[in-house]
Formats: sequence, C-alpha cells, structure tokens
Amino acid sequence: MRQRWPWLMVPILAVLLGAVLYSGLKRDPHRIELAAKDLPFPAFSLSDLQQPTQLITREQLLGKVTVINVWASWCASCKQEMAVLGQIANSLPGVQFYGLNYRDERQSALNTLQRYGNPYQKSLYDPQGILALAMGVYGTPETWLIDANGVIRQRYAGEMTPAVWQQQFMPLLAQWTNVGPS
Repeated sequence: MRQRWPWLMVPILAVLLGAVLYSGLKRDPHRIELAAKDLPFPAFSLSDLQQPTQLITREQLLGKVTVINVWASWCASCKQEMAVLGQIANSLPGVQFYGLNYRDERQSALNTLQRYGNPYQKSLYDPQGILALAMGVYGTPETWLIDANGVIRQRYAGEMTPAVWQQQFMPLLAQWTNVGPS
C-alpha cells in the first residue's frame, strides 16, 4: 500500500498543474490586475530627462489628469509607439502627458526622442528604476492614467495603439475632462 501512494500523487499533481496552466491561456497578458489601482501615485523626486537640473515631483502631477508612459531607448516597442503617443498627446488639451524613462542612459534616451519624436511634455529620468519599482512596473512600455487628485486609475502593459487608447483610456478621460473621442 505504501508503494502506490507516490504513484498516485504524480497524476494528481499533473492534473492540477495542467489546470493552472490552462487557466493562464484565457488571460490577456496586457491586462494587469492593479494592486495600486485607486491608490495614490507614489511620491517621487526625479530629474527631467532634458533638463537635468530641474526636479519633478508628485506634487506637480496634482490638479491635472496625467498620462505617464514608461519607456526606454533599448525598448523596440517603445520606439514603435512614439508616433501614436504623439497623436494622442496632441489630442489631449488640459491633460499632462509625461514620459518615465526607465533604466536607461540619458544620452541614448535623448537620441531616441530626437530620432522618433518626443510626445512628452516632460520625461522623468529614472536610471535606477526607483519610481518604476514603486509603481510596480513590469516592463516597457506601460501607460498609466492618473486623475487630478494623484490617484492611479488605469494601467496598460504593452505597446499603445489607437484601439487600446479608445477602449481603455478615453472612457475614463471623458468622465474627468472635456476631451471627446479622438
């Protein structure tokens, strides 16, 4: 009887593992459950990518709806989404559109903005990923929506497209601003 017990456990464990893996197939990898959703955006003080002597803090986000896009020069998807982000940013009067340059070299990041266009009003420089870690960033690119009170309302992991913007961000923006469908 003792010899059968280990052999019975193998099929049971295989079935359980299969069920867990199968449930993962039904999940959209771009939808990340926000542990931080509806919580304040983390406090920070980082330099501006283009003006290193200028510090940007969380307090500067308050009072306006803010979109924060996490990007890096080494990220191919980030470069591909720059044109779309530029169109989105231009269609959002009254909304702050910031970049968060993640774990990057300053000159490489500046070269990327010069080559692919700069969709950001300001870009926070986070070379060690300290703010990104506090935010819970999984990787690049990610786009975050922060309300005028500094509360996280939306997050999208992956390359931003017009369809994703319309489906996941515009309904929230329309509630807080005079921004209509773009």
